[in-house]
Amino acid sequence: MSQSDQSVNAYQLRIVLRRTSPHLWRRVVVGSDSTLGQLHQTLQALFGWTDSHPHRFVLRGRSFGATATASAAALMTPEVRLSEFKLLLKERFFYDYRFHDVDVPVWRHEIRFEKALVADPERVPCCLGGVGNPPLEQSGSPQELSTLAELFTPQFVMRQLTELVDRVASDAQLAQHLRHLRPWLTADRFSRKQANLRLQVGEAGAR
Repeated sequence: MSQSDQSVNAYQLRIVLRRTSPHLWRRVVVGSDSTLGQLHQTLQALFGWTDSHPHRFVLRGRSFGATATASAAALMTPEVRLSEFKLLLKERFFYDYRFHDVDVPVWRHEIRFEKALVADPERVPCCLGGVGNPPLEQSGSPQELSTLAELFTPQFVMRQLTELVDRVASDAQLAQHLRHLRPWLTADRFSRKQANLRLQVGEAGAR
């Protein structure tokens, strides 16, 4: 289907979190009239980010910020719509989140435009699939994420909890440690259902 087809109202995107191994990724369908601000919220929901750090989009050598970003050169254009860029098939652009300094992003998401399509406006954005679901905000960088993932294996987590029980830890102590350790038990899994629930909550909040 040609992007010029007037019936096209949605884009399929594949988002890969760079410098993660194995790659964390998501595939999503968004409205072609989505703004950069809305796409920012979609990405936050897809990866479980908390929207507590600066971000920017980088497309065709230009930076676009939907909120204050680390780069002073970023254009504050949260209302620019994806359709205005007339994306080409397989074209890539980037979403940067959190920065070491004004120009070096900690987390870079590579976004690839896979195809234009027709979708029910009431059912977008919609996550189609993905891989990996670690507690990203607990990690300061992709390198730290890799180190933590190697440490917090299911065996390590269960051993830690067992030791707490053996020491007759209080319910409050168990609950605190469980909140910290539990996400690592499912770090290698991805729930499309949970991702779409987060997207729905985000959409409802934006209305």
